[in-house]
Amino acid sequence: MTLGQITLFFLTIMAVIVIAMLVHSYLDKKRIMERLQYLKAEYKGEVLQESLFEYPRFYSANGGSGRRFDLFFNVVKVGRQHILYSIYSVTTSLPHSFLLIKKDDYKAIADEARFTEENGGILSGIDPPFQGRSREPKWAEHVYQQKAVNESIQTLDGFTSVQFGPDAIVAGKPYEETADTDPAWVFRSVKTLEKLAQGLEQCPASI
Repeated sequence: MTLGQITLFFLTIMAVIVIAMLVHSYLDKKRIMERLQYLKAEYKGEVLQESLFEYPRFYSANGGSGRRFDLFFNVVKVGRQHILYSIYSVTTSLPHSFLLIKKDDYKAIADEARFTEENGGILSGIDPPFQGRSREPKWAEHVYQQKAVNESIQTLDGFTSVQFGPDAIVAGKPYEETADTDPAWVFRSVKTLEKLAQGLEQCPASI
């Protein structure tokens, strides 16, 4: 093969790969859009998609208990990989915040010092499979140990990270096809997040 033929062959292979990726992304977005439509009856929300390049999202101003609920999708770079995450957000109002990360899914952050500065040091007494961090460790450990809060958190083991406060509880996990938009899974997850929001808001503001 001549150099020109090799170059043309390489470009053809690259074009096929790019087209396959675009088709896969389009089909993913289409499936997500169709599944999100099932949530409208329960939450009286709307499915939004700003452009064909964006993933659809579901938004409800009142959710199931008067709290705003969002379900959206975001591509996150983890090392050399780009992973699509499904992210659930339920509004709350907390004086402080803390973060839970699945121990087995935690990846070392390039700027560990900045990550610790923003999220606080590691909390003691956090049950597996999570590792906790907070800039207000005494408060975070106290509210985590509250029975109702702790029991609800243990049911979130399907998520790889959960950020509590200050204005929302945000839970994320790698997207696993239509299972992550299954109405039964979504309803169960949102009810747990709403229950957690209510329980956390009843905890003292300082310890």
